[in-house]
Amino acid sequence: MVRVRAVQAALLACAIGFASGTASAQGCKTLVASVGDARTMLLRAANEAAFEEAKNQALRAKNALDEAALSSMNCHCQGASSEFDTAALRARRARDAYSTNEYVASLDAAIQAFNSAIGELQSCAAQRAP
Repeated sequence: MVRVRAVQAALLACAIGFASGTASAQGCKTLVASVGDARTMLLRAANEAAFEEAKNQALRAKNALDEAALSSMNCHCQGASSEFDTAALRARRARDAYSTNEYVASLDAAIQAFNSAIGELQSCAAQRAP
């Protein structure tokens, strides 16, 4: 059974609520969907029991994280875009993992980068708040 050591579900769960406020404030319509998709795919990759299917989910997470990076860039939040890009790279490493330990370490790093991206989105929103 493949499980990530710390999914950090509380931070992931708040991502959608926060991203909704950011998107409304900035008019970035695709941001909410792309961050939501990335969150969903990371959770699926973290919770999948079968190693090969978990790796397939990691690839889906990588693709969703790439979309979140692009959406963040379009919303002029460079820090979040960079962190989502890092998360996508780590998810790709999870997809290419040869062992469950390597998979777990890579996916955990992807989740941490995702959480950092959420922090960057919060910073962007705070800077743009009236």
